[in-house]
Amino acid sequence: MYPGARVVWNRRSGRRRPAVVIVVSAFLLMGVWTSALAATGGSAAPDAVRKSSAGFPGGRYFNISCGFSHRNNDDPIVFPGAPGRSHNHTYIGNRTVDASSTPESLVDGPSSCSDLDSSTYWVPTLYEALEPVTPLGALVYYTRHTSGPVVSFPAGLNMVAGDASARRPQPKGIVSWSCGGGSGKRFSVVPSCPESSALVLNVRFPNCWNGKTTDSADHRRHMAYSRAGECPQSHPVRLPTLALVLIYPPTSAHAQLASGKYGLHGDFMNGWNQQVLAPLVSGLN
Repeated sequence: MYPGARVVWNRRSGRRRPAVVIVVSAFLLMGVWTSALAATGGSAAPDAVRKSSAGFPGGRYFNISCGFSHRNNDDPIVFPGAPGRSHNHTYIGNRTVDASSTPESLVDGPSSCSDLDSSTYWVPTLYEALEPVTPLGALVYYTRHTSGPVVSFPAGLNMVAGDASARRPQPKGIVSWSCGGGSGKRFSVVPSCPESSALVLNVRFPNCWNGKTTDSADHRRHMAYSRAGECPQSHPVRLPTLALVLIYPPTSAHAQLASGKYGLHGDFMNGWNQQVLAPLVSGLN
């Protein structure tokens, strides 16, 4: 899991529908991003960047608390302009996303994250039997995981992490599930968490860019993951590591993803106002 993201679930006895007590961080409890921009100049407030207690590669980070936005059967990255062609997705962030959305159309739009971030983040919808499960909330982390300084995501950037068509377990360092957060065990498939723990979805996006294109034919080749803090020569531009954490109520062993048992993945479309994002990312260096 990630800094400040401990999760506790409490079920009252004698009730069919559980009551929720979530402790993720001050960000999620308040439902707003506590850091804000200064009234003038567009610079980040001092608490926008927080230092991880762990050393490298923990690094500095800032995070944003988000709520559920909406669901649909669209995928504006993989199936642009083709409404209804995708499996069902659950979105956080920008509230207007559909098959016709582009990074440019998102900027300064309404968001379930904050007025500062109009990006969209989406994952395959989780189902309990035939009912979609709505996440209780989400945290988005922007962290420096490289040995050198990072720069802002370029305008127009699209990213995908994980494989929607996977038919075997994927690397848990990229996509995984856990119960209750912290440093607990990671799972490749949806676990049946005890009633005392929330279900947590974790996605880590690539953090090295080729510096040339903001997308690619397979939506992957323009990006790569750093190793030991270094980006490959083919992808020399160091970006913040984007980590997406969604929090759900506990589910049964029958819960399943719209994309299949092993098909956990996440998508990101950059809707940041670049003048807002730049000082935040600068604070990571």
